[in-house]
Amino acid sequence: MSIWLECVIGIFAAVGLICILKAVYDIIFTGYFRIDGQTELFLYASGTDPKVEQLIATAAQIRRLYLPALVVVFVENGEADPEKFNYAKALCVRRHMEYIE
Repeated sequence: MSIWLECVIGIFAAVGLICILKAVYDIIFTGYFRIDGQTELFLYASGTDPKVEQLIATAAQIRRLYLPALVVVFVENGEADPEKFNYAKALCVRRHMEYIE
């Protein structure tokens, strides 16, 4: 067998071994703890700021993708104008998150 063919076979074997090790690592270290782990995420911002919608959507995506048991708590930081629409309160109700004034 030529040296080039042995090098190609060796590269494929190394890549396959790395893929197998990564799959085993994912099963052992991320699968079990991610499902059963209880975590809380506190978000502090003004509920009347329109940018809060993206913040809450990102927290919901993190909960959906990585931590299903994540409890998201939005805390109003006191800068909210009572005359304006409160985006955070409406989004927290819709996405099953806790809202604290």
